[in-house]
Amino acid sequence: MKARLQSLAVALVAIAVSVLLAEGAARLVIDPADFLNVTPVPDEKLGHKLTPGASGHDALGFRNREVPKQADTVVIGDSMTYGSGAPRETAWPQQLGELRHETLYNMGMGGYGPLQYLELARTQAKTFKPRHLVVGFYFGNDLLDAHIVAHALPFWASWRVGDVAAATVAPAGVAEPKRRFGALREWLAHHSLLYGLLRATVFAPFAVAEQKNMAQQVSLDHRMSWSDPAAPEVKTVFTAYDRTWVQDLSQANVREGMQITQRAFAAIKDEADKQGADLLVVLIPTRERVFCPYLKASGAQLPAAHLKVCDLEEVAKAELVQSFQAKGIRYVDTVGALEAQATKHVQIYPPTSDGHPTALGHRAIAEAVLAASSQPASAPLKAAP
Repeated sequence: MKARLQSLAVALVAIAVSVLLAEGAARLVIDPADFLNVTPVPDEKLGHKLTPGASGHDALGFRNREVPKQADTVVIGDSMTYGSGAPRETAWPQQLGELRHETLYNMGMGGYGPLQYLELARTQAKTFKPRHLVVGFYFGNDLLDAHIVAHALPFWASWRVGDVAAATVAPAGVAEPKRRFGALREWLAHHSLLYGLLRATVFAPFAVAEQKNMAQQVSLDHRMSWSDPAAPEVKTVFTAYDRTWVQDLSQANVREGMQITQRAFAAIKDEADKQGADLLVVLIPTRERVFCPYLKASGAQLPAAHLKVCDLEEVAKAELVQSFQAKGIRYVDTVGALEAQATKHVQIYPPTSDGHPTALGHRAIAEAVLAASSQPASAPLKAAP
């Protein structure tokens, strides 16, 4: 028995040493900004930010390799612009910079919304003296984020409309299915580069299977596991319910968010004009809205929440675009470019419930923005490529 215990101890030590060596090797050759989750720190104006140099981020805490002295284009946005779930160099701002052959600085940050976009445009963005200011607006949460920030941060108190409660939570619904070893996996995602690499490669098929199993535990409104009937290898998991209540303009908090958003973008336009920069707003749809036409055409039976997303997002977009046109704000609606890729059976979103685009999805967005930004600033406004 003693010999067996000694053998077991030696084996465990060997495994631990091997894991530590593999972790060290991974940190030498792999970009941590692609595989590590980062814990933000509080900020009175932005709500949160990343510390300089955190896990592969630059000296300002953004997801760039370095901070240039000057940038031709500065891009501001949330996690859809940051490039969550995709390698840094494949996020649509980085791809846009490559397509344009110019210096581009990405100021995307997960959890940001219209008021943070305004703050960045007024402060850090202008230090780069950009010729172009590009702001990504994501329909999946930006309206609600505008409301939440105005009520949660005293700095933005003057932006509140009425006395809508600050504590915004999702309407009562089905409890989210639990992931196995969720706490451990979350810790590893923040601290282990090796785990992040394995999660994106070796563990990926297991994550797909887990997501399918989780979808079976709730209604189709909350999670709908889907395979493309024309290309079954193309999969994703729709979470339509999560995309409905954050866009429903009949809800007081979302209505207030729309008012704040319109005011914020008007202020961003004034700021861009003051700096002599051309402003372009990139409208980024939800995954559920992107697939609406293809799902209907292919005969899929959509749950009520998904059908609702198709309508609510168009209503919200129409109102926001009308305010842009009144202010002379140029914009590009990327939904057409993404819809085209969906009909070509391209994996533009992950095969899981993660609603952030893949590198191919980011490419479609970058090409749509390139086409729109190639037009002179005096050209008529165009909605979509």
